[in-house]
Amino acid sequence: MSWFDRTRKRGRADAVRPASIAPMESAGRETRPAHGFSLLELERAGLTAEQAEVMGILIDRTRRSSLGMNVAQLKQLLATLPKSEGEKR
Repeated sequence: MSWFDRTRKRGRADAVRPASIAPMESAGRETRPAHGFSLLELERAGLTAEQAEVMGILIDRTRRSSLGMNVAQLKQLLATLPKSEGEKR
C-alpha cells in the first residue's frame, strides 16, 4: 500500500489530531502535534485498535503516554458518529 492510498483511506476521522507533551529538556510541558493516538488513550475512550483503524483514526503504537484532552477528543468523536442499527455502545 502506498503513502497516497493510506492518506485517502483515513476518511472523516482525519480531522481529529492528537497532541503529545514535548520532552522536558526542550520545552517544559508544552503540547505539540502527535503522530496518532496511543493505545492507552484508545482503551480509555472505549475503542480497540482494530475499531480505530476501521474508523480511520491514526494510531501511534510507540507512544506510551495518555493525555486527558486526547481521550476527551476521542469520546467527543464517538458521540458524534451515527449509531447503526443493532450496534451497542
